[in-house]
Amino acid sequence: MENFDKAAELDQLRQLYERFNGTEDRMIVDGVDHMNQTLRDPTKRIIAEGANATMLDMDFGTYPYVTSSSTTVGGVCTGLGVPPQSIETAIGIVKAYTTRVGAGPFPTFLPCETGDRI
Repeated sequence: MENFDKAAELDQLRQLYERFNGTEDRMIVDGVDHMNQTLRDPTKRIIAEGANATMLDMDFGTYPYVTSSSTTVGGVCTGLGVPPQSIETAIGIVKAYTTRVGAGPFPTFLPCETGDRI
């Protein structure tokens, strides 16, 4: 690493640290504390997304082809620290096919033109 400028690298890292962890508009926070402060503020609302669906949920999915998180509405409680009584609305979206993590089987795989289109 002949062209490595240690001082420039450290300066860039200090700038990033200040940007992420500075006093104004911090980008790194204690997630549980942040969620609880937001829940207590009547002017704020929280939207949480479990993008991977139930079949990939680590508790209810088709093991071993699952993610490492709880993707159902219960994951809002376990993953974000939101008490169940604070959840006002849950919206479920259904897709016409099942996806997998890694090389798992696709139960809805269609080896035809329709499958290619989906």
